[in-house]
Amino acid sequence: MNGKKKASQSDKLINVVIAVVVAAFVVVGVYATYGKISTSIEDKKILNGEKEATVAYLAKQSGMSVEDYLAQYGLSLSETITEKTTESEMTDNMTIENYLKYTGMEQTADEVIADAGLTETVTKDTLWKDFFPQMPVGMVYDPQTFEQYKTQLSLGDDVTIDMPYGEFEKILEERINALNEEANANKDEATADAGEAAADNAEAPAEQPADGGAENAEAPAGE
Repeated sequence: MNGKKKASQSDKLINVVIAVVVAAFVVVGVYATYGKISTSIEDKKILNGEKEATVAYLAKQSGMSVEDYLAQYGLSLSETITEKTTESEMTDNMTIENYLKYTGMEQTADEVIADAGLTETVTKDTLWKDFFPQMPVGMVYDPQTFEQYKTQLSLGDDVTIDMPYGEFEKILEERINALNEEANANKDEATADAGEAAADNAEAPAEQPADGGAENAEAPAGE
């Protein structure tokens, strides 16, 4: 796009009004074409799951302007929310009430807050990103899935289904990182062992022929 802007600098060299107008239309046309192609490529990546949906994409899919789309969920364009903001970032900045509206959940904000046992510290106007880490794990994972995580990752008894999800998520992240480091260390050790074995094989003396082999080779013909 910067290249196209540089090309439009030719306008400064043209003093004829008509030429300036023509050049302006050319630049606008190029930008419009590029914009359509760029948007089409991005939309395709979103549809293929390669990229997360943006506010602009969601608004277009709803047949609404970005401003109207955001307004229905109590949001507006700002430094925090722009047309390029992803869906997850957008929902993080919704209140609990508007998040439930967005996701189509039948429960009211008050019911969800009560289920979480947070009626004294949280209201329906609390942002979802502030509420979610406080929710008990049991509101995110069912007991069977939770137990599978504990078994697979060898989590201790201090990890319970009633603990805040934010704490559980941190423990998961630390445990997974530790397992990855352990796997990488084992891989490096195996690579080192293989290298040492190859070096030992390269330094080993060549196999000597069986006894008498050299004498037989040197004996003159006919003896």
